[in-house]
Amino acid sequence: MGILRWGIDSARGAYADQPKEVLYAEGLNNDVLAVPATIKGKGRGTIGVLTDGSVFNVGINQAALLIENGKVHDFVIASDEKATGQYIYDTTSEPSLLNGGMKEWGNVWNMVKDRFSFGGKSPNRMDLVYINLKEITENPVGVGKVPFIDQYLGTRLLLGMHGYYTFKISNPAAFYENLLMDPTKKYRKDEITDQLRAEMMPKISAAMTRIAPLCTGGYQEIYVHDTDVAKALNEELGPEWLDRRGIELVKVALNPELSPADAERVMQLENAKTLSNSNMAFGSMVNAQNSAMQSAARNSAGAMTGFMGMNMMGGGSASDLLSQRMAAEKAQPAQTAPAVTAGGEWSCPNCQTVSNGRFCPNCRTKKPEAAFCPECGNKVSGEAKFCPNCGHKL
Repeated sequence: MGILRWGIDSARGAYADQPKEVLYAEGLNNDVLAVPATIKGKGRGTIGVLTDGSVFNVGINQAALLIENGKVHDFVIASDEKATGQYIYDTTSEPSLLNGGMKEWGNVWNMVKDRFSFGGKSPNRMDLVYINLKEITENPVGVGKVPFIDQYLGTRLLLGMHGYYTFKISNPAAFYENLLMDPTKKYRKDEITDQLRAEMMPKISAAMTRIAPLCTGGYQEIYVHDTDVAKALNEELGPEWLDRRGIELVKVALNPELSPADAERVMQLENAKTLSNSNMAFGSMVNAQNSAMQSAARNSAGAMTGFMGMNMMGGGSASDLLSQRMAAEKAQPAQTAPAVTAGGEWSCPNCQTVSNGRFCPNCRTKKPEAAFCPECGNKVSGEAKFCPNCGHKL
């Protein structure tokens, strides 16, 4: 007893003139994981015993399972267009386990290939069940107080995690035999998602430890690593899900939420990280000074009283701070070659005083040797008296 592809192995000719039942999957969607086959043209409902020569359709992302006394006897897995089409139930053929040549379904083959003796008719009940192989979306999950080492801030946070996960049935035979076991019933996803969520929640903490090094920009990046979180959770959940139940997580999109205490601490750490940059720190001081000046101008005792209080407490206005900064930058030695004019004048690299003598009259720094011709800009040696390019006297 097995399945033949319509048009292959003389199936079309052998069954062309026989009356047949035509079966198909009805109602498989994002909320339905498995349905019994429906007989076309004989009213809706489920079949009792599959008859020899019955034709059934298999669409993309569907698995059609022949169920004998609660066990998977044969199957068709259509994970791509090549395996879709019409198939025939033949009581005289050997089980074919049609998987469209997809190597990833080897786990299904290994599960059922040694169960039966090939050929012959069976007195047992044979049913046809369809399994949904699409990615099942919109499944909520949430957990609170998950430890997370923030790589950006260098601190440990306790995060609330709320979001959604998606999953798919990767081993339809294991899924049916370990979770369903009734070939006449339609199974909706909400019959198992509560259990899946309950098993996922205690594993989320370990999964966060695995992906923390990937979030170099901090805890806010968790939500962009949905596939990494799913991979980490699959590893944490172990073979119980994939091998025994045939279920695999695809994506787990979690939005992190800070506790009020951690939110205040994160704000302080981010401010400290920002102010570690001198330019940002100076800009922050100027903004604070300006805000203080605006507050002083609104002082109920008069603006002058407010400004006097600022000078007593703050040590100068924003313009004073800016002047001090500019003076400090001006005092730094120039990093470029000193300018030498055609008339012999030069700018002191130490104090920027312009002079035409051998020494700076302000700080007594010796005149540096010219590095470029002032006439044509050609590079010259310090000992040259004339430019080798234009002949200008140096």
